[in-house]
Amino acid sequence: MNEDGPRAPRADEFDELVAQVNRVMREEVGAAPTYGEEWPRIYRLDNLENLRILRVDGRIVSSAAIYPHEVRFGDARLRVAGITGVATDSAYRRRGFATRVMQACIERMGELGCHLSLLGSGVPSWYRKLGWEYAGLERKYQFSRGNRHLLPTDADLEIRTVEEGEFERLAVIHAARSLGGVRSVDLLRSMWSPKPGAAVWVALRSGEVGAYVRVRGTSVTEYGGPAELVLPMLACLLESWDDPAVPTSTRSIEERQVNTKPTVHASLDAPWRPDDVTEALDALGILRSAGYVRMIRIEDPQGLLRAYGRTDLSARADGDRIVVETGDRTLRLSRTDAVKLFFGPERPVQPDVDGLPFEFHVWLADRV
Repeated sequence: MNEDGPRAPRADEFDELVAQVNRVMREEVGAAPTYGEEWPRIYRLDNLENLRILRVDGRIVSSAAIYPHEVRFGDARLRVAGITGVATDSAYRRRGFATRVMQACIERMGELGCHLSLLGSGVPSWYRKLGWEYAGLERKYQFSRGNRHLLPTDADLEIRTVEEGEFERLAVIHAARSLGGVRSVDLLRSMWSPKPGAAVWVALRSGEVGAYVRVRGTSVTEYGGPAELVLPMLACLLESWDDPAVPTSTRSIEERQVNTKPTVHASLDAPWRPDDVTEALDALGILRSAGYVRMIRIEDPQGLLRAYGRTDLSARADGDRIVVETGDRTLRLSRTDAVKLFFGPERPVQPDVDGLPFEFHVWLADRV
């Protein structure tokens, strides 16, 4: 068996890489081979140095992709790497190829100076072996016919989908809150390019865009702007999605089998840190739940502490452990427990370390 890699692909291997990712991530589950098209900011020729492949007997059999970007949370500026497209051909699984590809990604993230990395997965226990763990908190608000009438309306607002010349204004609104990925206008336009079932809506007062929401299906995955504009926009969208003429007393067998809901159930994702939108929803008593932000791996523990301004603590990696010095304590934690220490919500050590866990949020559009 002849092996080559893991390594970055060459330009002449790019098409083969995209075909391999599509084969594993889409075609194996009966979906159209569109994975590369869905992530144009990752699978592109000028990002080859952040892709990793492993060839066996002349063909790419395992690969993964890194999306390095900057995330702000208040005064903290973090270098974050998103991991996606971890794909191994079915005939080559359980041979350690994916582990080697991920180790190569970890080395690359170190070269890039990343503080942490994020991923989502249906096989979390496998990633835990490599140091990733679910952590951080975010909110999800639930809407239905039972509560959407509580949202305020504003007849003076113009509410419509975004137009091409308005992305610069959206970038300004997003940047003003210092929360989430740092986005250029071009990046924002690429991230929010039209996709089936997704749209960006804006609220205008006196002809000026003052707020936006990003929608996927009936889920609001991001918002920006003041509550006085965002909440009426939500009320308008919820009303437009819910057709009162749809029968609600019975469902056909086909509808029951695919679990089609007879009325609209919508949601809104929000950071755990309160803002005027979440405070307004909480004041109305809108039901919310809590969930993890993502699976996180700490790549540079000392750099992470400095990014959050914690000069009173020190931390270093020691093999599969993270050693944290608090002044009066030395904590030797597994990588997964260290993620919990830094980002919660669980508390792996008692008593707590003052100032931990850190607050952190990444909007869905910044994830991969």
